[in-house]
Amino acid sequence: MTARKPRSGPLLTEPAELKQAEDSSKRQVALLKAIIRIFRETMTCRSEEEVAQVCLKVAEDLTGSAYGFIGELNPQGLFDTTAISQAGWNACQVPMPEAAHLLKNMPNRGVNRIGLLDQQSWIINDVEHHPDSVPKPQGHPPLASFMGVPIRYTGGITGMIALAGKSEGYTVDDLEEVEALSVAFVEALNRRRAERQVELLNQQLTDRLRQVEAANKDLEAFSYSVSHDLRAPVRHISGYLELLDKKDLACLDGKSRHYLQVVSSAAQRMGILIDDLLAFSRLGRTEMIKSPVDLDQLVKVVVQEQSAAWPGRQIQWVITPLPVVVADRLMLRQVMASLITNALKFSQFRPIARIEIGAVTAAEQENLFYVKDNGVGFDMRYKDKLFGVFQRLHAQEEFEGTGVGLANVQRIVSRHGGRTWAEAELGKGATFWFSLPKSEEE
Repeated sequence: MTARKPRSGPLLTEPAELKQAEDSSKRQVALLKAIIRIFRETMTCRSEEEVAQVCLKVAEDLTGSAYGFIGELNPQGLFDTTAISQAGWNACQVPMPEAAHLLKNMPNRGVNRIGLLDQQSWIINDVEHHPDSVPKPQGHPPLASFMGVPIRYTGGITGMIALAGKSEGYTVDDLEEVEALSVAFVEALNRRRAERQVELLNQQLTDRLRQVEAANKDLEAFSYSVSHDLRAPVRHISGYLELLDKKDLACLDGKSRHYLQVVSSAAQRMGILIDDLLAFSRLGRTEMIKSPVDLDQLVKVVVQEQSAAWPGRQIQWVITPLPVVVADRLMLRQVMASLITNALKFSQFRPIARIEIGAVTAAEQENLFYVKDNGVGFDMRYKDKLFGVFQRLHAQEEFEGTGVGLANVQRIVSRHGGRTWAEAELGKGATFWFSLPKSEEE
């Protein structure tokens, strides 16, 4: 029986390969745990500095470094240190005020800048004898071994993770692991920055809401003042004028009686202005109740009411089919009533008033509506004044009104997410437009 020869060749290396595979597996598991730790522990960080401290501590623990720092390149190309490990502070003998000063605008020189110039990670396991080594400030922690990993963001280098003091020196495995950690660090840092941005936006929104609430309270106080403080003297004026009217005014000449009529008309107009102003102020606070509104039916009702308000006039109505829209029914009725009243008022001197009401529904995002008349029109140079409160383009003696109706139209349409505008030519009528966004149902 022949004795077997001992195995030779590749089979003899199996234990070494298994050991290498086992070590590689352990390092991968440790790296994965380190990355998870970064994301878990930075979730509660309240600042970018806290995020950097967590990442630096994880990198030190993973690589067995004695200490390290994370630096960010400022616009001048110098380092502003974001984080230094507690171990680094403990090893530092530089007086605190001087150390704090050195950490801002720190020169990008010596072994710190080698990899940044080459835009790649680097290892120096004999810092003292390296040709790029420069003298350190007195009290600086000793540097036997050093590893630098650039921090990359949006294709550029924004800083570095620097680790030092590993007794047996750094390896390529250490370098690759910290490169992976740097990606996790950037993600954690960006998350904190995004959260901070959201916090700032929320704070701005809260401040804005407070301002709006304060403005609403001021408006309510103003409305109350208008309702009570202004109404009382107007009522007194009207009341005394009525009493005078019941007396024998034969002692007054024609001019004096005319003065009384002017005062009475002014008091009545003041009362109407107060009512319109209060209605305008309430409109912004009225809760909207949206529902499907059949504009065809709504316009028919408004047209009947307005026709009855102008008896004896010849009016030609041209009304094209109107869609169903989702809106606040009462507010939309007010819009149509104001626009139709406006058209009838400014066409009252035409032998036959022609009022056209229609819609353009071809657009994908919104429906357009118009009310057109053949009245006196207006100068387009003043179109920006149309929808302002108490703004009028015609004298009170020509056409009655307070200048609030169109302001209400714009406010209602704006609350629905739409817009208002007008087109006209002097002596040739006007067309008033408004839009309403299309709903999902439409």
